[in-house]
Amino acid sequence: MSPVRFETPYDAARARDGMAFFGTPLGQALEQAEIEVLRRQVDQCFGARALLMGTGRDQRLLDAMQVQHRFIARLAEFDGPQRSPVSASPVTVMDPGNLPFANSSFDVVVLFHALDVAPLPQQALREAARVLADGGELVITGFNPWSLWGLRRLFSRRRAPWNANFINPVRMADWLALLDFRVLATEFARYRPPMTRGEKMFDGAFGRQLKQLVKLPLGGVWIIRARRQPTAGVTLREPVRQPSLAGRSLAAGGATRGRARLARVDNVYFLTCGPGQDRER
Repeated sequence: MSPVRFETPYDAARARDGMAFFGTPLGQALEQAEIEVLRRQVDQCFGARALLMGTGRDQRLLDAMQVQHRFIARLAEFDGPQRSPVSASPVTVMDPGNLPFANSSFDVVVLFHALDVAPLPQQALREAARVLADGGELVITGFNPWSLWGLRRLFSRRRAPWNANFINPVRMADWLALLDFRVLATEFARYRPPMTRGEKMFDGAFGRQLKQLVKLPLGGVWIIRARRQPTAGVTLREPVRQPSLAGRSLAAGGATRGRARLARVDNVYFLTCGPGQDRER
């Protein structure tokens, strides 16, 4: 997979807003809930090099990784307080859609709300896949539109974190499948409303019963861990046209609009639609 560079300059304003949010009491509470889940996920990741990229303040998550070398990528310059890891880790500010790393540079990549603030989240995900080695693991966090946080977004779109992308986990799983990833785990965190008032009410028996009642997938954020499938030694052949599929509609329950074909881009096959078909999943 080769890098695709864009001439459009990276605008880090939304990333700075996101980093400022994680310095607020609500942002700190959300980050703490996510870190508890992330620690369990990254504890199962092994390798030589790991990259943590995102808008969070607590970077001590790197200490929980079973890796030899750790790198931190911030998405914007920020002078606020940070919680640095115990292990020495180089820190660099970079564009998530144009990473300055060679192919297969890391064995573990953690995207902490990086796709939420990326102008082109699909391109940022593709870059993360490019720098990840075959068999490597990718851990992603994102705001869940199917939650009270997503409902709040309808009224506060101009402020962080409500100005984030809010990608639903089903769509994210589809994007990962197109890049030859296999989803290993999907978890949700922060079932509480997006407020700091009434926190004690959710710590008691009522909070535990409410969490069991809503369970999945209504948490404010989702955490997905996926593994990139090895491609070495695998030869992909051009698809064989089957007449029996020619008249089958791509839209469920709809009439045939046109034939679909598989297009090859950097050794990855993408499904392209015929005339009149929707191109987005």
